[in-house]
Amino acid sequence: MQVRTTWLSAAFLLALTRARADDHRVTRDAHAGAAPEARLAPLAGAWLEPLQLPNGKLAYVAPPIGAREPRPLLVAVHGAGDRAEWACGGWRLATNAYAFVVCPQGLKFDSTRFAWDSARTIERSVREALLAVRSRYAEYVAPGPVIYLGFSQGATLAGPTLLAEPQRFSAAALAEGGYALSGDRAFLRQLRDAGTTRVMLVCGTAGCFRNAALDKKNFDRAGIELFISGDAHAGHNLNREMQTALRKSFPAFVSGLPAWRDFSG
Repeated sequence: MQVRTTWLSAAFLLALTRARADDHRVTRDAHAGAAPEARLAPLAGAWLEPLQLPNGKLAYVAPPIGAREPRPLLVAVHGAGDRAEWACGGWRLATNAYAFVVCPQGLKFDSTRFAWDSARTIERSVREALLAVRSRYAEYVAPGPVIYLGFSQGATLAGPTLLAEPQRFSAAALAEGGYALSGDRAFLRQLRDAGTTRVMLVCGTAGCFRNAALDKKNFDRAGIELFISGDAHAGHNLNREMQTALRKSFPAFVSGLPAWRDFSG
């Protein structure tokens, strides 16, 4: 179960800092004689927006407020007894409010929380959520591959989604779950063939870190670069400790990927 982390003021400050950094970069390029790139109007709106999907399904998106150029897209799949809004809030702060984070919502688990009934449902919801966010935000969303972020059940059931469409995901982060996938050499070879070149295993316990280190040989043999992140004392959630660890790890994780060239964490 993921701890709820709204922190609206923190999200606003992150967006404001990012917008100011963009302004400084434009001024720096102008002084250096660099040709200015085409700029969009600053992206406005709330830090979290609902997205209506087909058949009455729902997703949420955390857009990079203040962005003036196309930004990368991440899809975050929550765990069991969790909420899409919590996933968006946690991963948005983990990536310093730089990218679009779209979070499909699962099926009703109890009066306030949600879960997934199958990997097939996740795949369909991810596909529809990606289409919806590209449709709404158009030129603000960078073209090209997406990063998959799965927490707990969203990591454990990620396999079919990661393999469903070649070249859809350039990278994936599996947080507190997906242990069978990281130990499956045949799956990892298929994942590399599908275009995923790097994976981050995210841990909240010492045992998870030990297992991740042991699995490195499987990723090496498949030709996938492995990153390991998290906080051994964070537990099974995306709390503040986990977000702090992820903010430190993300610059290296996305280095060289399309649309991440100006990201510094």
